[in-house]
Amino acid sequence: MQKKRPKNHRRTIKITLITLAILFGALIAFDLTPLGGTMRYYSTWMNCGQKPVVIEGSGFFNTGVSHYYAPPDINIFPAKSTYFCTAFDAEKHGYSADSHSYDFPVLRQNNALCKKASDPEPETAAIFLPCKE
Repeated sequence: MQKKRPKNHRRTIKITLITLAILFGALIAFDLTPLGGTMRYYSTWMNCGQKPVVIEGSGFFNTGVSHYYAPPDINIFPAKSTYFCTAFDAEKHGYSADSHSYDFPVLRQNNALCKKASDPEPETAAIFLPCKE
């Protein structure tokens, strides 16, 4: 013979489920706002096929040299910023590898690999262009 549960128990389960649904909905809504961003960070990671680099300013109120950095693997509160798939993409768009001075090591390396001995010295703007084929 089974015991019947009182109506209060069923009501408690309903209230608990409704509360959990509201909390989950609030969490999703928060993540979709500019204050959240976790889903955007991980969806960028999936689109790129690798961990993206994050763009950030430096100094007071993010002024100064805009640079990129590699965020940690587990990022509960990701930066509310622009993401690029690779450091090459970030440097191609003018973001530095160093937060204190403009430095573009990936583009410099790419430029050195593309340059032939007979080529003239490239202009400053040429560092942002891909190799000519």
